[in-house]
Amino acid sequence: MQNRILRRIENLGSCVWMVLLLTCIANFGARAQTFKIIPGPSKIGLNEYYTVTLTARNAEPDNYSNFPNIPGFSKAGTSSSSSMRSINGQVSNETSIIQNYRPEKEGVYKLPPFQMTVNGTVLKSPGATITVGPPVEPKNTDPFGSNPFAYDPFEDFFGGSRASELKNSKADAIFSIQTDKTDIWAGEGLNVTISFLVSEDNAAELEFYNLGEQLAGLIKKTKPSNCWEENFGIEEIVPRKLKVGKKNYTEYRFYQGTWYPLVAKNFSIPSMRWEMIQYKSGPASGFFGSNRKEEIKTFYSKPLNIKVKELPPHPMKGNISVGQFALETVLDRSRAGLNQGVAMDLAIKGEGNISYIPEPQKEKNDLLDIYPPNTRQNIRRAGGKVTGEKVFSYLLVPRETGKIDLQKSFFWVYFNTVKSRYDTLRPDGLLQVQEGKKSSTKSAVSSEDAFFGMIDKAGKTLLGEEKDNPELQLWVNLSLGFMALITLILSFWKRSV
Repeated sequence: MQNRILRRIENLGSCVWMVLLLTCIANFGARAQTFKIIPGPSKIGLNEYYTVTLTARNAEPDNYSNFPNIPGFSKAGTSSSSSMRSINGQVSNETSIIQNYRPEKEGVYKLPPFQMTVNGTVLKSPGATITVGPPVEPKNTDPFGSNPFAYDPFEDFFGGSRASELKNSKADAIFSIQTDKTDIWAGEGLNVTISFLVSEDNAAELEFYNLGEQLAGLIKKTKPSNCWEENFGIEEIVPRKLKVGKKNYTEYRFYQGTWYPLVAKNFSIPSMRWEMIQYKSGPASGFFGSNRKEEIKTFYSKPLNIKVKELPPHPMKGNISVGQFALETVLDRSRAGLNQGVAMDLAIKGEGNISYIPEPQKEKNDLLDIYPPNTRQNIRRAGGKVTGEKVFSYLLVPRETGKIDLQKSFFWVYFNTVKSRYDTLRPDGLLQVQEGKKSSTKSAVSSEDAFFGMIDKAGKTLLGEEKDNPELQLWVNLSLGFMALITLILSFWKRSV
């Protein structure tokens, strides 16, 4: 009797400490903060971009130093992406800032060793060797994919409908607030840029004045409070050449973002002021040098009126996404036994407010048990667009044999801004459920396999993560040591009894 009790205590202790270890891995793995610098590919074509990526895991890179300069390359702006995972209530996230470099000509170039500081942490990179070859054929890319060098409508926006307003300006410098459209639906993205343009004929010496303070105040005054913002995160102002009418300008872009009005309420971006320092030289130079004077020069932007239209009536109107989306279905198997779990991912990808994408709706279905999903999302801000995907990972357990049409189990409604109407997306595929016995023994074996499969998966994840995460490794070692101590105590107790 005592031996049976001891065996139960040992088994219970093993399960408890295994669960404790998994909990430690989940909790501390999710919270640990890490930063990395990731160089781009070693070989690119002349018509491709080289990248240096700064990633921050479970932290926001609020303050980071400039990306390095690369001889033979010019900086071509930044893009950013963010991802989030929610697994059994444990949330982890990762943010990436990508600096793009445009090669000037073919050849072999050196990115010297460099370091960057992010949130007070110093990161070092050994550098890289980059081979720039002939131009390559552009690859066919998913319109909702991760191509960070897609066409940016703001690159030549000044040659469009508003060019006449700008080219008639008497000044040789322009303060500009631009949007890609002025008529949108509630929930639709509005791309906004704020920049300063200097004509190549400009003779005055200009310098930025309190840029950060002015920009923060300007955004606060212009962005409506009922708008969700996806900021492109411009940290370094990179001059770029463009044409306004027939005149050449250098653009200094210091803000780009996408605003999503959450309610159907029109708003205006008034004419805003922007101050620059302008230097003037006196009529004559004295013994101590030129009579250089400094004054504040004020520039004004053009006002904009944005019309926000209310969505048409619909039963789900208050809980749908607005934009352009597609749905992809991934099943880990197409055939399963009765009561055998099947993993399914429903990935909603497209252009729009990815953070706001709601979970797909479930149809009433007596054929399947559907368990609440884990979620993950990836958001990319590049090419003047906000794109990405949100993935819902379900566990399906069939209750009846035969063919189960997944289209009759889930649906997702959104408002299509291209068609100006509601669309419904449904998953693809059939699940073939084979005959099987509904035995409790089989269910127990399946549960046990799933449990130890989870342990094996967690162990593999741990081995991969603890190399880069000293904090996680410390906590795991402490947990293992504590488990060993408890096992030793139980062993001595068993002998004494």
